[in-house]
Amino acid sequence: MHRMAGLIVRRARPEEFHIATDFWAAMRSELAMSKDHLPADWSARALAYWNRRHEAEELAWFFACDGPRIVAGATGFIDDGYPRDIATARRVGYVAGVYVAPSYRRRGLARAVTQAAVDFLWEMGCERITLHAAELARPIYESMGFAAGNEMVLYRSDGARPNR
Repeated sequence: MHRMAGLIVRRARPEEFHIATDFWAAMRSELAMSKDHLPADWSARALAYWNRRHEAEELAWFFACDGPRIVAGATGFIDDGYPRDIATARRVGYVAGVYVAPSYRRRGLARAVTQAAVDFLWEMGCERITLHAAELARPIYESMGFAAGNEMVLYRSDGARPNR
């Protein structure tokens, strides 16, 4: 647990993961990300994923709290994609779902919950941590030591682009 300006940053309990789901949806909405590719039961799937990874000790959500009110969140998890099952000694972490309630922005909370997620991933033995940042949030992450840069993308040759 970490205190800052009257707020507490702490690790979330699994029974609170539904709040993380709400934050994740709010973040996607603010970024105008399409819901077209999400199945109707996406929130149940997200909760199941987060619980499964949490039980495997590969994921942790962190919340900033103003008294009993949860006002910001971020998750850190061990990347579960290729080549993890082959290169088992190599651990790569990922930070995602960073969200701060609008009335609590510009107080350092995005940095605080992200730092908690980063600390968790370092403790888990990650050698590298990645994240995808909204353009307005990039200065925060760059000031934390994340390298500036863009992800390269290849689209289908017919010009059709999938929804975000």
